[in-house]
Amino acid sequence: MAAALIGTPSEPLPLVEIVSKSGVYDYAARYTAGVTEYFAPARLSDEVAEACATVAGRAARALRLRDVTRVDAMIDGDGTPWVLEVNVSPGMTETSLLPIAAHAAGMGLAQLCDSVLQAALSRA
Repeated sequence: MAAALIGTPSEPLPLVEIVSKSGVYDYAARYTAGVTEYFAPARLSDEVAEACATVAGRAARALRLRDVTRVDAMIDGDGTPWVLEVNVSPGMTETSLLPIAAHAAGMGLAQLCDSVLQAALSRA
């Protein structure tokens, strides 16, 4: 699961569920066409999705991040999210996880880039 956060303060975008056909999400699964499916919004219950967004927001605040962040997590059998890593400079290509989340929120790549830039410029 990937949770993208944009803005200052950070607002969560729809979660992205990552499903590798091999069961392992490694370099090959990420960069080989057709071996991984992405679902945005993630196919989670409202309670689990809220827990994921909360954990992602806490991780970003604990690290004092702003403007754009992606938090990757695994969800255990009880529905508890566990943070794997926090990405302070997530990819911004059409196939990157952040733009996938933005698209699920109704945002195109240009609008996403503008939102990130506006958040940064607001501090100037």
